[in-house]
Amino acid sequence: MNVNFNGFDLIVILGVTQGLLYAGLLLTRYGQYASKRLLALLLLVFSVLSAKILLHTLGLWQNPTLRYFPLAFDLTIQPLLYLYAIALTQKQFRLRSHLVHFAPTLIFLLHAIVVYIQTQTTDDLLQKDLIAEKLAFNRVKQIEDYLSVLSGIVYGYLSLRRLNQYRLWLFDTISDTSYPTYTWLRNVVIVSGGVCLLLTINIVLDAGLGFTTRYFLHWQLFYVYLSGCIYYLAIMGYQQPPFEVAFEATSTRSSENRTSIGLDIAQSRAIKSRLETALDQERVFLDPDLSLNSLADQLNVSPNVLSAVINSEFGKSFRSLINERRVTEVTHRLTDPTYQHLSILGIALDSGFNSEASFYRVFKSITGVSPRQLAEQQALKTRSKDSQKPI
Repeated sequence: MNVNFNGFDLIVILGVTQGLLYAGLLLTRYGQYASKRLLALLLLVFSVLSAKILLHTLGLWQNPTLRYFPLAFDLTIQPLLYLYAIALTQKQFRLRSHLVHFAPTLIFLLHAIVVYIQTQTTDDLLQKDLIAEKLAFNRVKQIEDYLSVLSGIVYGYLSLRRLNQYRLWLFDTISDTSYPTYTWLRNVVIVSGGVCLLLTINIVLDAGLGFTTRYFLHWQLFYVYLSGCIYYLAIMGYQQPPFEVAFEATSTRSSENRTSIGLDIAQSRAIKSRLETALDQERVFLDPDLSLNSLADQLNVSPNVLSAVINSEFGKSFRSLINERRVTEVTHRLTDPTYQHLSILGIALDSGFNSEASFYRVFKSITGVSPRQLAEQQALKTRSKDSQKPI
């Protein structure tokens, strides 16, 4: 058996190595967190699926021991990605209550194990193929591919819906800027949809146009893309600090109904006036733990009513409203000599922000510049005005 490496094999091997390395790092450093364990398992499955192609490109399929080795994990990726999204957005996640999602994988894996055991009764490769054919190996793999596409569509939708529910709840009720928005994970789900799309195209090319026996390039592109997914998921997922949120999907139902609350103009404006008083005079936005519920209690209105007023009267979410006030406060203090003894981070923390990373991200998204750039711009304007004064 001759093993010959080429550029394609190297890309796949690097992707597999990356996945296995980060899976090990996640388990050793963050093994106590359910979300990190799920991410490690997801990377492991991605790596195994990527390695499957190496059995053929490196000639390992000609090894009697490796031929038909059971690697039927194709239906595992999308459920794992969905459960990973749940684990990141649900307090005290327990995998045990979600094991039913892996029932299809178990069925196909058991069939693959039976095929492997039966084919190990001989070292003759032709006889192995005949035994596998009698056990409907190729037909079952074809069904598995079809179900992989269907699984990608269903779980991709469920994952995006879960993340959208979380983000709706976050922007509607939480001002704490340390809460992650998981934009990167939404991108991962979208990118994984590309895996589903490429798999669909390849199935059509093989079944409809007979590419299986004549071409291999389309599958090489598929596995290169899969390796890229491993890199992105591994690096982005590992960089995220563990964070436990107090989100329940049921809470979004009330959020979705808040815009339908019936308030006349006078009631809405009265609540708006009380809210502006709380913001301008009581400066409630300086509280880093301020939430929609706590502010509603302070104003003696229901959270649903307050959210509806913010949406209709200010045209923005609760989170955006509070963070804009905090950024305005930071901008004022950066140009006020009274606060010159404080660092930029010190000013940010005193203005209601509770983490450096989230402060810089929010500040730049609202102003378009960094805090330091804004301070320098204001300093230049001040010097310019001073130089124009008559002596």
